[in-house]
Amino acid sequence: MKKAIKIILISLVALIVLVLAALKFAPGFIKDYVVAHSEEFIGRKMAIESVSFNPFTFTVNVDKFALLEQDGTTPFVSFDKFRINVDPLKIVTKTAAVSEIYMKGLYVHVTQNGDMFNFSDILDFLAKADSASPDTVAVDTAAADTGMVNAAEIAKGLPVSISVKNIVFENGNIIYEDTKIGSKIHIKDFGIAIPAVYLSNKQTDVGVSLKFADGGDLNVKVSVNAATNDFNVNVGLKDFALACGKPYLNDFIAYKDFSGSVSTDISVAGNLNDVLSSNVGGVVSVDNVVLTETSGKTIGVKHVGVGIKKANLNENTFIIDSVIVDGAYAHMDMYKDGKTNIDVLLAPLNKKSAEPTADSAAPAEEPKEEAAPAKKMVAKVGKLYVHNTKVSANDQTLTKPFNYTVSGITVNGSNINFDTPCTVNVTASFPEGGSVSVKYKGALSDMGTMDAYISVKNLALKHFSNYSLHYTGYPLIAGTMAFASENKIQNFNLESKNTIDIYNINVGDKDGSVDPEFMVPMKVGLYILKDKDDKIQFDVPVKGNMKDPEFSVLKIIWKTVMNLIIKVAVSPLKIVGNVATTGANMVGLDLGNNDEIIVDVMSGTFTSEQYAKATKMTEILANDPKLKLIFTQYYNPNKTAKNNKQHMLKTEFYKQTQGKQTLNELDERAILEIKDSDDAFKAYAKEHAADIDEKKLKTELATLASKRDEDLLKVLMQQNGVTKKNIKVLTAPAGELSAYKGKAMYKVTVDVQ
Repeated sequence: MKKAIKIILISLVALIVLVLAALKFAPGFIKDYVVAHSEEFIGRKMAIESVSFNPFTFTVNVDKFALLEQDGTTPFVSFDKFRINVDPLKIVTKTAAVSEIYMKGLYVHVTQNGDMFNFSDILDFLAKADSASPDTVAVDTAAADTGMVNAAEIAKGLPVSISVKNIVFENGNIIYEDTKIGSKIHIKDFGIAIPAVYLSNKQTDVGVSLKFADGGDLNVKVSVNAATNDFNVNVGLKDFALACGKPYLNDFIAYKDFSGSVSTDISVAGNLNDVLSSNVGGVVSVDNVVLTETSGKTIGVKHVGVGIKKANLNENTFIIDSVIVDGAYAHMDMYKDGKTNIDVLLAPLNKKSAEPTADSAAPAEEPKEEAAPAKKMVAKVGKLYVHNTKVSANDQTLTKPFNYTVSGITVNGSNINFDTPCTVNVTASFPEGGSVSVKYKGALSDMGTMDAYISVKNLALKHFSNYSLHYTGYPLIAGTMAFASENKIQNFNLESKNTIDIYNINVGDKDGSVDPEFMVPMKVGLYILKDKDDKIQFDVPVKGNMKDPEFSVLKIIWKTVMNLIIKVAVSPLKIVGNVATTGANMVGLDLGNNDEIIVDVMSGTFTSEQYAKATKMTEILANDPKLKLIFTQYYNPNKTAKNNKQHMLKTEFYKQTQGKQTLNELDERAILEIKDSDDAFKAYAKEHAADIDEKKLKTELATLASKRDEDLLKVLMQQNGVTKKNIKVLTAPAGELSAYKGKAMYKVTVDVQ
């Protein structure tokens, strides 16, 4: 009996030794077999340095694993070390327990080119293998209609409960490349720490931490109750480099460079059965954002911080604690082709939206059942604060480019929401001590109803000289302006009261090389508009519907100013303002539209009436030495020569038919009564028209015009207060004479020295 027991014990020990030996060496044989036949299994080569199993601790170790790319040498997925430990004794308590899963040095490199990935061949290989298999697996789709099933319910259907503890991934690297657009995202030092995962009603906590190669750290903490599907996610992102998204921006904007960083501390709490009802809260900030345009100019911001109290998509609720903007800067460039730098920046997006799509050619879909009305949006910003901000304007559409910078822009607002009126105050600084203040009161849900007050103080006008030069031909050399505007808008109907107060405004001499859009006598107009204190003050009421595409507040104000200047200057002898004491009224003139002197183009001198009218006009010069009178002679040479030729033919025809050599006043009247259609005159004119040379007649007219200029100037220079500087007599240029259609005359204009 003892011998039998001894034999059994020896056999049992031998069997245990054999089992242990098999467990010890079997993983090596399995590893060698898998590596040798990996291409048969998945279509790729595989490399494994070692696989071991500890039968005493039930631990499997795998060292140096690599799944290679199609070239057979480059790693696609690899890791340095993998360990899994199973606790078989827990099976007694009907629990399948894994006490540890550990992985070190995980490496994954995914590349994409269009719709193809560097693992697409593996999927295709496995798909072929599945299609060739005669076995099929029945899929129960009934659960698809029942919504999400929680882990506890799944666990009830299993013979054992499942728990996995101590899941740790260390020093991982994940690389994603899109070769088509040239993007690359590299996640380094990738780590996961999960204390335990339960397929039951216990809480599961997951922690993920990683670093981005281009800058930034990410920490994610997830808690999930597998029984209730309640979850809470906290995402902490610090200084993530926005530059990694540059390749994707090419579809939206045309740019040269982009940099900056984003940080978040966001919590999301909800239930997996209704993710859209989750509540989101936390802080999001972007820092040192710089967008470099193709021109080399930049748009950016030093810091933007947004505090989110609550955001819930299902409830359509967005409650923002605060929005803080610090150090923003931007510019607006207007080009001669009508485009702006924003148009250039958004060119790829505009081009994409203009391209026809398949949907545009598709037949119209049949009307669908109307969706339930969306819940009313609840949106609120507790505090809005913008400071240290500046905006530059560059207008290249003008004769000379305009550049202007508004700095120190500050925006203060509180309780900003959609439904109830809120107040927003804006202040900013202009060059040389100017400032602007804007006060807005209204509800965002009704932008057609609001109150707005604008106040501009100490605005240095010389900075806008290029606008004045472009539109009027005169450069602005001095002056300051104050502007106040009170605006009430009801259903987009605007009623605006605007007051303009300008001090010491002066313009330089008119630039003859500029073709202005408005023929405005700026010097005269401004001089007349000024009061005794060198101020100009007037009101501009504005009314209209803002939805009218032709409506523009600035356009109305600008047009009003120009009309006012033109009105007081086109008839300069009807003078207002401070000139009223030294102008036409003082010298007893009430000329009406007679700021002109009719002349006889066939005469080189003037009548007494014409002399008297001209000399009377100069009396204003004696009372105000700043004024200057310009007498400009106009007549149409072609029309005048033709009319005078006809008159000369009638005169010779009359002399011949009446047998007279000298003519009196009655004869002159008789000549004027000869009609062009008279047959006898027509015959005479046809025969003798060639005797009169129109070209010679035009030369004679020019000589007479020059003689009139000399004669008039000689007379005017003898008047009191008239000097060479404040009087000018000339004939209009040939081009203006050819286009002139009125009576022959001297037009008198007033200028300011």
